[in-house]
Amino acid sequence: MREKRIALGIVLASLLLVGSAFIPTGYDVLFADEPIMLDELVEYEDGYELDGEIGMTYVSSLENVVWPFLLLGLLFEEGVDIEPAATEELDIDVEDLHYQYEMMMLQSKIKAEYKAREFMEEKPELNLSGFYPAYLEPDWKYKNNIEVTDILVGVDGVELESYEQLDQLILAKEPDEKTVLTVMRDGKRKDIEVRTYPERDYYNNTFLGMYVEEVFELVEDERIAFNIEEIGGPSAGLMLTLTLIEKMTEESLLKGNKVAGTGTIEMDGFVGPIGGVKQKVIGADLAGYEYFLVPEDNEYGNNEEIARETVEEEGLAIKLIPIGSLEEAIAELKKLPEKK
Repeated sequence: MREKRIALGIVLASLLLVGSAFIPTGYDVLFADEPIMLDELVEYEDGYELDGEIGMTYVSSLENVVWPFLLLGLLFEEGVDIEPAATEELDIDVEDLHYQYEMMMLQSKIKAEYKAREFMEEKPELNLSGFYPAYLEPDWKYKNNIEVTDILVGVDGVELESYEQLDQLILAKEPDEKTVLTVMRDGKRKDIEVRTYPERDYYNNTFLGMYVEEVFELVEDERIAFNIEEIGGPSAGLMLTLTLIEKMTEESLLKGNKVAGTGTIEMDGFVGPIGGVKQKVIGADLAGYEYFLVPEDNEYGNNEEIARETVEEEGLAIKLIPIGSLEEAIAELKKLPEKK
């Protein structure tokens, strides 16, 4: 009888072990990967050839992995970090999260084209069509009233014309105050009644409980094309812009060098911080890139600090170039030595 119980216990333990292998751990595994060369992915008809190499860095990830893959990632990948699953932390479906990433990449392409054409002293026609929800506080009572595909176009009957205007409309309110949001949903206007977040933010300001980003529409230049698929997020903005400028101008910024980097790009030229900078620096170094453009530390993030710690701790050869704007990035690239 005792032997049967032991055998049954072993069978049950084995079944639990095998079964647990298919249960998500609630963690994402982030690891380094080689940058994507942008020469063929960013097109400018009849443009100049790149004199050097420019790489768009990104982070490979396994989302909400089962534990065998988590262990394999730790054992065999470079620059691994394990973080709480974004879908769990944000309380969002993976399909909705990926939609947000796609929207961020789309807007990055628009901003990159606009800034590159502006650099060439063009005046591209740009319009603000609204704001998309980039992040919703997981505990905001009204988060389920908002869909990721919504485009915010009005607040309390006021049509939105700028981010600054939206900001002022919300700052004028008290926490937990009734607010009517007008959104475009499935091609139709819809009013949604919510309340502002019940607490003030870090700066003692009232906020909605969701953070939004502009949705721009640009009259595109038919000579420009971005052939980038299956990669989302806003972090490619800077490198897309620099690649276009390199192809538009006869004078080379690269001068034969291999340059990778990361950072968002804004309409005023500001370069913003991103996630996964550790993995991006390691991936660029492994691929033989000589220089890495990294957003400088500011109130929004500490990318530069993380990058310097990574270079020191991992013993990397890549040289870091901290920048805060597109103008600074161009100035720093002009300082690079010409490589024969």
